[in-house]
Amino acid sequence: MSFFRSKQMKLYSLVIPRESAWVVMDQLGRLGQLHMIDYDPLLPMMNRPFANYVKRCDESLFKLNGLDALLKQFKKKLIYCEDTQKLLDYFRDIQNSRQKPGHTLFDELEQEIEKKKNNIQEMSNNLQNLLDRVDSITEQKLVLEKAKEILGKSMFSQSTPHNVNDYQQLKFGQLIGVIDKEDETRFKRIMFRITKGNAWVNIVDLLPEKQHLQIKTSIDLNRASQPRCLYVVVYPGMNDQSTLKQKLLKVCDSFSKNRIEYPNSQETMDNKLRELSIQINEAQHLIQMTKKQLEVTLDELVKEKNGCNCSYFEQLRLYVLKEKYLYVNLNYLTMQGSIFTGNFWLPEGLETLVEDKLRNAMQNSIERFPTGQIQEIKPKQGELAPTYFNLNEVTMPFQEIVNTYGVPRYQEVNPGLFTVITFPFLFGVMFADIAHGFLLFLCGLYVIFWKQQLKKQTDSMFNAMIPFRYLLTLMGLFAFYNGLIYNDYLSISLNLFGSCYYPKNDEWEREQNCVYPFGIDPVWLASGSSLNFMNSYKMKLSVILGVTHMLFGILMKGVNTLYFRNYLDFFCEFIPQLLFMACTFGWMDFLIIMKWLTVYPNGKDPSIIETMINQVLKPMDEAVTPIFLNNASLQLSITQLLTIIAVVSIPWMLFPKPLILGSGHKKHKVQINDPQYQKLISEKQGSELEIDPQQFRKELQNAASNRSLESSEQEHDSGEIWVHQMIETIEFVLGGISNTASYLRLWALSLAHGQLAEVFYDMCIAGKLDMGGIVGGLMSGYFYIVFALLTFGVLMMMDVMECFLHALRLHWVEFQSKFYKADGYLFIGFSYNKMLSENNHN
Repeated sequence: MSFFRSKQMKLYSLVIPRESAWVVMDQLGRLGQLHMIDYDPLLPMMNRPFANYVKRCDESLFKLNGLDALLKQFKKKLIYCEDTQKLLDYFRDIQNSRQKPGHTLFDELEQEIEKKKNNIQEMSNNLQNLLDRVDSITEQKLVLEKAKEILGKSMFSQSTPHNVNDYQQLKFGQLIGVIDKEDETRFKRIMFRITKGNAWVNIVDLLPEKQHLQIKTSIDLNRASQPRCLYVVVYPGMNDQSTLKQKLLKVCDSFSKNRIEYPNSQETMDNKLRELSIQINEAQHLIQMTKKQLEVTLDELVKEKNGCNCSYFEQLRLYVLKEKYLYVNLNYLTMQGSIFTGNFWLPEGLETLVEDKLRNAMQNSIERFPTGQIQEIKPKQGELAPTYFNLNEVTMPFQEIVNTYGVPRYQEVNPGLFTVITFPFLFGVMFADIAHGFLLFLCGLYVIFWKQQLKKQTDSMFNAMIPFRYLLTLMGLFAFYNGLIYNDYLSISLNLFGSCYYPKNDEWEREQNCVYPFGIDPVWLASGSSLNFMNSYKMKLSVILGVTHMLFGILMKGVNTLYFRNYLDFFCEFIPQLLFMACTFGWMDFLIIMKWLTVYPNGKDPSIIETMINQVLKPMDEAVTPIFLNNASLQLSITQLLTIIAVVSIPWMLFPKPLILGSGHKKHKVQINDPQYQKLISEKQGSELEIDPQQFRKELQNAASNRSLESSEQEHDSGEIWVHQMIETIEFVLGGISNTASYLRLWALSLAHGQLAEVFYDMCIAGKLDMGGIVGGLMSGYFYIVFALLTFGVLMMMDVMECFLHALRLHWVEFQSKFYKADGYLFIGFSYNKMLSENNHN
């Protein structure tokens, strides 16, 4: 019954010599069953003994993340580890075969990661520089070609003027370069202001695909390119010292440093273009060589090695994560001299496994240090053990629903066990429809049977449903079942077993002694009073289910109090709460069922609401139309007795517990100081190291004294007790009314679902069935598509989420509040396998 209550836990103290701390923790991490306790949660990690090792691991992970980004950039696909246990076995074999201390393997891998990171980073930087160089040269060549087209050959003929006296007037200077596209308008405006309109400015776009087309076809580095423009400025005069040219140079340089000198002859232009083409070819050749060398190095990282069925990069990353995890848990221990001491929780029955791990920890090591010792200790007064359940793929999503509200207290009844059935059932009551429930059921089955294929489709909508596939299947199954109960198929009633009614004189006549085998007779849903009938039926059914659900929660409170031997809560809370709920709302449920089973003459059915009101306002008057047919006196006697019990239960809940607690201030003090470390002492003395036995014994005694436990004193403040009990009583009494009314959402959501389905059917399908001809067929097909889209979007998506959230609220507030403390904390085992599985990218 490890799912009904959490596993039994025992608290142990752990003492490890410093020399064997890594080996011992490595073995315990492989066992994966210890919940390590931080000796000082407020102490920063940087002030702990192994903070430097954790920092080194973080630095190595940072370098590996950089390499991972490059692998993605070059579209290299990593092979992720599917079997982490196999990888852990490989790590163990490597450590055993090295004939060196196990912790030194990380030192070697750290150096290897640093070397690979520097090598790959250098090649990546060289490749980036080469690409930037090709971009610059290609842009320069394109600028010269564009400028030549714009200026023409006339700019080269200015060296031979027609008249010597007009030499200066016939000369024109030019400036060419590249600016950003967004600066085009501002550049033109400033040029016009400086030259006062005496300069000709032309700007042409340089298309990025023309600049980088040849490069991008060979390599993809996700390099963002800013739109660029070529500018050509022609101004009068060629004197380099002229004021106008100096101003223009300042403006051009302020916009961009990429200003290009225009050749002064055709021959120089041709030579320049030829030289740029040669440089581009040489740079592209170097790019291909560097890229090939870089890809070979990256391929080494993504290849499978050592038979681990995962990339070598993943082996490095997971090993660094494992080392960091080990040192983080080592920091939970406190160091005293040459030993580490700490506490841990262990599930009952696993002591032998831990002792075997400690005994055999140094078996495959070249060193022969003592491995440590564990000793069971008693928890401090009020110290709760962690909560641990054995979960599987079926129970996990239901336990997550419970844990989202709060983790169960150690050893209290786990609501997750009942949630496996009650949650999908209450969802099905609200989402009841044969067709919709069956579609949801098929969706769950699809995810169950095609799980492996869906895992590979990371962008699929069904991929996110994999952890909740069994929850989805049960929700669809119960929605289908309740749809059969309501006889509701897309708002249409199905005549599955034949009706108990037959038409007679335009009315429906019921056959004698005929009972419809299962669900609602289809004639009711086809009659004019179907809405009133179904509303009454669903409302009463919701109240019955709600009160039953809450009564079950109160019973679980009684189970908890008996298990923890809290007899005060059993007699002063559980019994009066159970009596109050049973004598009020439980009695109302009984009246509903009694009325269903009784045939009243002349159609004079009694009112249950009136009966419940008169039970309080007219306790001495017999009912005019009693629920108990022809037996009003018996009904009056029962209602009077139940009313007295319900009224007495309220002060019973309020007064006895505070009075008893207030009169019993007791102090208990327990001290436990009996650790046995003789085995560890003998192992330490028997080792080959030269250590002073007296000094080691003294350190052990100091550690043992610090592990002694002293319970804290508990004192009860009578004022706080009275306030607390008063709040509990008022909350329960008023909550009984509000929580019962809250379960009417089962009726309201079911009604809304049915009415929406009916509206969609009537508007899209029913009115189009009598249309004939080609137009009628086309219209019917069109409206069927509309009907399918509305059903999927509104009912199968929005309404599923709505019913899910309401079922969640009924469990968290109405049900769990009756018994669930939810103040526990989860058992977090020191487990390599679990940690690596959670950090695996598969």
